[in-house]
Amino acid sequence: MIIDPLFYAMAIPSVILIGLSKGGLTGLGVLAVPLMAIVASPMQAAAVLMPILLILDLVAVWTYRKSFDKITLLITIPASIIGIIVGAILVSQVNPNWIRIIIGFIAISFTISHWRNTKENKPRDHSLVRGTVWGSITGFTSFVTLTGAPPYQMYLLPLRLNQRTYAGTFMIFFWMNNLLKIIPFMMLGEMNNTTITTSVILFPISLIFTFIGIWIVRKLPTKIFYEIIYILLFLVSIKLIYDGFTNILV
Repeated sequence: MIIDPLFYAMAIPSVILIGLSKGGLTGLGVLAVPLMAIVASPMQAAAVLMPILLILDLVAVWTYRKSFDKITLLITIPASIIGIIVGAILVSQVNPNWIRIIIGFIAISFTISHWRNTKENKPRDHSLVRGTVWGSITGFTSFVTLTGAPPYQMYLLPLRLNQRTYAGTFMIFFWMNNLLKIIPFMMLGEMNNTTITTSVILFPISLIFTFIGIWIVRKLPTKIFYEIIYILLFLVSIKLIYDGFTNILV
């Protein structure tokens, strides 16, 4: 078990963000690893968070089990497998910081375009091409940089699903995505008794905030829900760009 108080000063806010994200406020979870990385290596942070994510995924999937978009999942899950495989092969050869920067700029352009054309934003139809592209990118970035939410949101948000269907689709996709990452992640040798014991200690906090997130999603009107998600995506994108350039320049 990790006993450093400074670690827990960063870890507790991180698992709170993950809990809220798994409750349906998607996007917040992407801030968890960078926050914990202040006091631990990114891979150690990910190793602590992975068991928590997998259990919370089950809670979220059960909660939203009747609220998801099957077509979206049928398109994007197979595509994410391709991205994860490519990510596992290239993880030691690519600079994840440039990927963060590229995804960050694309996501910012996406959100600005949405805000400029608010009156013209009608629900988009499903697209095999767009779904495959963004699903593959999501699988790749979630493995290499541990930030898969922004590219997935760029496919999911324009569909304008109701908030429960949106949250359910998002949760089921990333449950499958995280399951697919277990074997290659464990092969990297980062998960051990120390990280798993730490995960057990932090889990109850994340579970409480998962239910708080579920409650918030149920209470929010659809329009307000989507605007919150777009704002979170914009802020997360700025964070990705900042992290990318900071790590490159150091």
